[in-house]
Amino acid sequence: MIHVRPATLPVLCACLLFLASPAPAFAADDACRQWAKTPIPRQDIGSAPADCDAEVLYYGRDGKRTGRDVVAARHCAYRQRGTGAQVESQSEVFGGSGILMMLYANGEGVKRNPALARRFACEYGGAPAEVDGRLEHIDAIAKGTDQQAMDICDDITSGLMAGFCSRRSADAAGFERDRRWQALQAAWTPAQRTAWADVRKAADGYFEGVSTEETDMSGTARGAFAVGAREDLEIALLDAVTRFDGGARPTQKAGDFARADKALNATYKTTLAKLAAGRGDGMFGDYGSIGPDGVRETQRAWLRYRDAWVRFATLRWPGTPADAWKAWLTEERTQALAELVSGG
Repeated sequence: MIHVRPATLPVLCACLLFLASPAPAFAADDACRQWAKTPIPRQDIGSAPADCDAEVLYYGRDGKRTGRDVVAARHCAYRQRGTGAQVESQSEVFGGSGILMMLYANGEGVKRNPALARRFACEYGGAPAEVDGRLEHIDAIAKGTDQQAMDICDDITSGLMAGFCSRRSADAAGFERDRRWQALQAAWTPAQRTAWADVRKAADGYFEGVSTEETDMSGTARGAFAVGAREDLEIALLDAVTRFDGGARPTQKAGDFARADKALNATYKTTLAKLAAGRGDGMFGDYGSIGPDGVRETQRAWLRYRDAWVRFATLRWPGTPADAWKAWLTEERTQALAELVSGG
């Protein structure tokens, strides 16, 4: 099962900045008035249950079109479109008029209908440049100059949509990671799996802290940056366990922990001092939204993660001392803290 991660919140916050920005005049303004009159074939609407998920039906369970059902996706999208919900959550971004735009532009499960695709592109909305780009994209498909299937994320220009599209890509990657995790854990003992559950819980807390408190969230692309930071940690975790299950071990020795811990404490203090000094009087400081309070909370989450990891590692790979694992994890964290203020 895919781990659903709470990285969408920073993406949603970007809506405020987007809605507050003045919209320049684009060619789509006049075009959309024309395409709004395009009739919708009643036979295409069909029916769908209230809890349908157009995103899953269109993109597949794994986000890569496995088990997709484009006819059911169309019926579901029409149902979602009828709710009048604002496009401000992951399921709404990849549902409703957006799914219908792709289905009619690509001719998937329904006859290709560029005019109707344009209507839904306008209805879906977004940043003016995105609407304009999608209309041009549909024109290219209709003329045969673009042979690739159209996707909502193809013509994005806003930080808001970059966050949503990054989230969808991350969910697809997470599905594949889950399969790799299942294969790894098949050889683990019940005790090791129980210990790993503690690692996973602690990792969720630590990774969330890094993605929101130790990632600069001051720009409109904050959602994409948060998702990217989380993805980097998830990838590194899977790669590490895969290596260690394959026989690799940390280069650090048990005797290295005292030195590593001392270096971590020094770097931690320096990092907090620089963040405090760089806060300034505004909402954001020299390091954007990153501040000492968030780093303190994340550091506490990291300590829980470190301890859970060491308990698991000594069960799974008992030949390596606990302090060797601590030294390895501590050096990794020290480097991450130093990088937070490396530009200041």
